Amino acid sequence: MSIDIARDDARFHRNFSRMLIGFAIFTFFYLTTLTYTILKATPIYMHDWRGITCILLMILAFSLYIFPILASLGILPFDWDWPPPLSYTVFIWGSFYLVVFLLTRIDQSFFLSLYILFGLSFSLFTSRRLFLAIGIIALTTFMYEGLLTWPLKQIALFSITSQCLAFFSVTGFSILIQNLIAERFERNHLFQQLQLANTNLEEAHRQLAQSVEQEQELAVLRERTRLAREMHDTLGHALVLITVKLEAAQRLRERDPERCDQELESTKEITRESMAALRASIANLRTPALQHKGIKQTLIRSLDELGQRAGLDVSHTFQGELESLTDPLKETLWKVSQEAFANIEKHAHAQHVTLSLRQEEGNLILTIQDDGIGLPTASCQHQEDGSLACHSPEGHYGLRGMLERVEGIGGHLSLRSGEKQGTTIEVTLPF
Repeated sequence: MSIDIARDDARFHRNFSRMLIGFAIFTFFYLTTLTYTILKATPIYMHDWRGITCILLMILAFSLYIFPILASLGILPFDWDWPPPLSYTVFIWGSFYLVVFLLTRIDQSFFLSLYILFGLSFSLFTSRRLFLAIGIIALTTFMYEGLLTWPLKQIALFSITSQCLAFFSVTGFSILIQNLIAERFERNHLFQQLQLANTNLEEAHRQLAQSVEQEQELAVLRERTRLAREMHDTLGHALVLITVKLEAAQRLRERDPERCDQELESTKEITRESMAALRASIANLRTPALQHKGIKQTLIRSLDELGQRAGLDVSHTFQGELESLTDPLKETLWKVSQEAFANIEKHAHAQHVTLSLRQEEGNLILTIQDDGIGLPTASCQHQEDGSLACHSPEGHYGLRGMLERVEGIGGHLSLRSGEKQGTTIEVTLPF
């Protein structure tokens, strides 16, 4: 569309320029013929100052006429939209009118130059100003033609009426053409703006699609990283331990068969625990409970299972409307709680675990607290607010994974812990 509009504009400007050049050529011959005719009819003008004065004034008149044309063609360094500034148009029109007036002081027949000013007015004025300029030209023409003598004769009145009809009919037609041209340019301008808006919209759509694609890829990478951490913490450590125990059993097979059997039994137990952990990881990945039950029932069931497996005393409290949570919130609460329960079961040596989920000031707050041995001091650093910032031990990624998951949806995770003082995990999510 832009190519068609540009091509149409170029064709219009080309035709318009040809028309202006044609008018300039016609005006040159008209003024030249008028001057030649008057000077030839009155040879005495060429024997005094009047002849050269008429020629110079006619050259000035043609210069005033050609000046707007050269500006429209871009030959003169003037940068303005049509219509031109009022000060410029009044100066050009008034100067031309003054030149005609001076010429009529030498010979009244020069008033016919007003018809050139009549045509020039259409390129200088619009609407009411154009009617005013044409009215002045019409009155001046009637005056030089001797039609404004009182009392008005019938032939004079007829001549005035017919000329007014011609003057103002052409003026009205010219204003119609001006409006059509202005509407054309306005329409093309609107088309260009619409095309620019469509281009910007397409670019925004492309960027949005690219952003969505990048976000999906990032989500996949995050999930892969989380899976890698879980496998490293469970299967990786279990396989290393199994390898060590099998090597020990191999060495003890001949020297201490009973001890060898104990190591093999321990290895089988580790293998069974690893398989259970693997099944739990797969179950956590698929989160089937969230598909059929709400987050409240899912957390209660998971907490009760933790108590049964580890022999812990568990309790829970829930406050607020929790069934209308979004899927990302539910997923985050589920994953963080599963990681926290796994850490408690493996490392805390706790007796009691408390879970709390509540709404507070537009936030959703999950708190999981145990009375176990707490995190090692080397894994925690004191913060300015008095809390501890804890990180996973080398080779373990549970705490880091929880932090990244919470911060991924704009939340905040804090840990409070100390040796033999238990651990408290508090997750704040925007509700």
